[in-house]
Amino acid sequence: MNNMDNKNNTFLIKTIISVFFLLMTLSSHALQMNPLSLVLKPSGGGAKQSVRVSNESNKPIAVQFSVTTRQQINNKEVRKPADKDFMIYPPQTIIPANSTQRVRVEWLGPGQLPREQAYRLIAEQVYVSLEEKNTTGVKMLMTLVGALYVQPNGTKSNLVVKGVQRQGNKLAITVANTGNKHQLMRYATLILRNGGQTIQLKGNQILGLEGNNVLGGATKRFFIPLPKNFRDGAWKAEIKYPK
Repeated sequence: MNNMDNKNNTFLIKTIISVFFLLMTLSSHALQMNPLSLVLKPSGGGAKQSVRVSNESNKPIAVQFSVTTRQQINNKEVRKPADKDFMIYPPQTIIPANSTQRVRVEWLGPGQLPREQAYRLIAEQVYVSLEEKNTTGVKMLMTLVGALYVQPNGTKSNLVVKGVQRQGNKLAITVANTGNKHQLMRYATLILRNGGQTIQLKGNQILGLEGNNVLGGATKRFFIPLPKNFRDGAWKAEIKYPK
């Protein structure tokens, strides 16, 4: 194979990849779910709420809904089916073109909980082919994953920095949430201390940590850019964030 063939193949591959991501982007804009984060109460009127699912395309979209548990273990999100804990109505639907439909989510679990329970609400766009008489083909097209919490009264978050470690040109920050409620680290400030030296970081200085979520009882490790004037030593840190 000559250089011209290599160039043509490279161009073709890049074109296919570009078209793929363009189609994925168009598909993602076609299906929207609002809000993407929903908080329910374990009992009373707050045990049921609705999300709005919108089809912004020019064709009907079939959607099915499911719920999974959500745990943060070893810096990974672990999910298990949890449809029995909720009633979703409708569980499947066809949303007409340029239309919005409300979907009700209701907690069916215990009326009293010792801590917040974290779940994922998942909306999967499906393509249903009815061209053949006796068969129906189903092809997954797109998945929207929302945050779903069942939150009893009196829950609180508490973020504690458990470790600060330099790793190459990054700084590894280990954060534990010792509370019983999730906490988004939005508009956070990270304060590093080593003897008489103090470094305050926020915004772009803590990319990799800013905006992330630590569930109640979970521990996560984040990597941020190595701060200027950072020297190796026994650093301690704390995180401040709006509550």
